[in-house]
Amino acid sequence: MKIPILLIFALLISILVRSQTDSSATIISNPDSLIITDSTLTADEILFTDSIARMNEEARILQASQEAYNNGIAAFNNKKFSKALECFNEAITLRPDFTEAFYNRGTVAQDMQKHELAIQDFTTVIEAQPEHLEAYYRRAEVYTSTQDYDNAISDYQTLAEKLRNDDNPPYLMGEVYFLKGEYSKAISCFNDALMINGKNAKAYNDIASSYRKLGNFESALTAQAKGIALASQDEFMYNNLGSLYRKQNETAKAIEAYSKSIKVNPEYQIAYNNRGTIYLENENFTKAIADFTSAIKINPDYAPAYNNRAMAYYKQKEYDNSMSDFNRAIELNPNYGEAYLNRGILKESLRDKEGCCSDWQQAFELGIEHAKKYYNLECDY
Repeated sequence: MKIPILLIFALLISILVRSQTDSSATIISNPDSLIITDSTLTADEILFTDSIARMNEEARILQASQEAYNNGIAAFNNKKFSKALECFNEAITLRPDFTEAFYNRGTVAQDMQKHELAIQDFTTVIEAQPEHLEAYYRRAEVYTSTQDYDNAISDYQTLAEKLRNDDNPPYLMGEVYFLKGEYSKAISCFNDALMINGKNAKAYNDIASSYRKLGNFESALTAQAKGIALASQDEFMYNNLGSLYRKQNETAKAIEAYSKSIKVNPEYQIAYNNRGTIYLENENFTKAIADFTSAIKINPDYAPAYNNRAMAYYKQKEYDNSMSDFNRAIELNPNYGEAYLNRGILKESLRDKEGCCSDWQQAFELGIEHAKKYYNLECDY
């Protein structure tokens, strides 16, 4: 039988269409055969994308650094200095240009007596921000505490130049000269402070102390009187006046001044101790012990009062009380040379030759030259 040509043509078309449909299904079901359209970024587009990524990373670092810094501030305010130091270290590691983190880490290091780190951090701040005045003040304080007086003076000089109408830098410079033992220069600085602020009572007080060191008691008394006129309710003013009178052997006036200091501030242990010392020197042991005891009640860690009360007990031959107080003074201050000297004298009275020689040796090593005489007399064998 012959198949019509038109029917044959229709069958061929049907087969072709079915074949194309199957092929399409195969491509969809095979991911490897998918056609990927290539799209290349321009240079500007790549730069923009990188900038966005970089900005996001910088923002993350900034946030993390700020968070560490804030944690450091909180720890410092709670006096958790080790934790504060750790936080500021983290902030600085994340942002090596974080000036305030350096400043605050320096402050923590200063409180922890990590002097080298403190100076290093304050110097970093000053180099980055030459007008950061607090960094100069802080660094000068650290220099002073480490007896690097010349560098401290240099910082205060810089501050004096930057703050010509501020009496604080020349005043503080005067204090450093005083500590250095250069009393005439100290007086000059205190006078510079008074030229800026004539009501700086502390400057007059320190001028008086400087003149006292120079042996010029008349000028010292004049300056002290000016200081008291400006600050009649400052207990240390009267205390220093008492010390001036004591140097001149004006015992009654000294006691009066110390008593005035105590009246202004009944909790001022230094005035009790100083008044007690005059009573001790004048063999009024009952009043001396009472004053030293008052000083100790106010401040149980005040080593000079223990040493002085021990001497009063010794004079009254109350040796057990005397030994107890000398021991306590040395316990509070292991570098208290005078207490070692005095305890050695007590031990010698008790026939403790080994003990007294050991104490005198220790006193001499701590800078008490007088102890050598006792040692040579009793122990050089």
